[in-house]
Amino acid sequence: MTTGMRALVALGVIAAVLGVQALAGSTPMPRPVVMLLPSEGPLAGLGDGLRRGYRLAAEQSRVCGQLAPELGLGWVPPGADPVAALEASPRLSLLIAPPAAPLAAYGPLAERLGVTVLLPLQRGLSLRHLAELPGADRLWPLTPARGLAADQLARGTMERGWRRVMVIRDRSAEARQLAERYLGALQQAGGSAIGAEQPPIQVDPTEAKAWNQLLDDVGWYGPQALVVITRPGSPLARAATTAPWPKGLALVWPFPIERSLAVAQLGIDTSSQGPGWGRFTEAFRRRWGYGPGLVEAAGYDAGQLSAVAAVPPTASGQQGWDLLWLDSRLKAQDLCAALALRREGKKLSLSGAASKLDLAPAVSPNAELPLSDRPPQP
Repeated sequence: MTTGMRALVALGVIAAVLGVQALAGSTPMPRPVVMLLPSEGPLAGLGDGLRRGYRLAAEQSRVCGQLAPELGLGWVPPGADPVAALEASPRLSLLIAPPAAPLAAYGPLAERLGVTVLLPLQRGLSLRHLAELPGADRLWPLTPARGLAADQLARGTMERGWRRVMVIRDRSAEARQLAERYLGALQQAGGSAIGAEQPPIQVDPTEAKAWNQLLDDVGWYGPQALVVITRPGSPLARAATTAPWPKGLALVWPFPIERSLAVAQLGIDTSSQGPGWGRFTEAFRRRWGYGPGLVEAAGYDAGQLSAVAAVPPTASGQQGWDLLWLDSRLKAQDLCAALALRREGKKLSLSGAASKLDLAPAVSPNAELPLSDRPPQP
């Protein structure tokens, strides 16, 4: 082979190598963990909070001596089938679903791909029949269902001595479910709901006759508290804050108290908390410069689970993407201690930020939902 020919061969090899490198650089690398986020709509803004929470857990894992798994990102329109967004992730082991994911699509997907799916922000009516869905044994909710707030609110009502209450709600399906859950918890605790109609009473404040009838019924039946099951800022919430309620009545809300009124109030914080909430909020504020909420905490818990699941235990060498190493009966551990236990192949319980992380497939975890009182405005 002549010198010129050898030079051409060498150039060809170099070109081939460069071509392979260029292809590798332009092709998305497979990721064992993928977080799907809504590409549009009112929930699209939640993606930043989820990612910041997840990133904090990944950074803490690195400080603990364990590299967190690479995180892939995908975007899907609300309610859309997620299959197309996952085509570039052939090595997928753990999927973090978008907020309010259409569970009828994610259960069969998890079963077909053999992956575990975390549901970081799934709290509404879709959880009601979660266990009945195909693939439900691979779906893991990370935040408590809204029904837990109803139970907590009912306990708080009884603890304040308000045993006879009137329960009203707006016309939404979620309000009906929450009101019925509240009534069940109240009656189980020894309280009772009163009124001219079968509780909970559906009220539309734009219908003057129905609203005036409610005002008369409150005066006639004399409940100790009026429980208003609706969302913040709704027409029913606005009407209830401006109505001329009798002295001594208390208003009970399924959300934080917005402002002082002439009557006493009881509200509940919608940001659920787990045993690791305090430590998480301090670290998050230092890292990102603002106080986190439920969205950021859910992202953090997803990051913790991903980091621990990726550790191959020394005993078997098997990675724990199925989360079967979780045991909520054990003492909750911070991330560094959990990583060390996982390396030893031991079962463990993680200290959650958004919930107690007492996880099981198709079952929402428990959490603390702090109650708050507001005395009557002088």
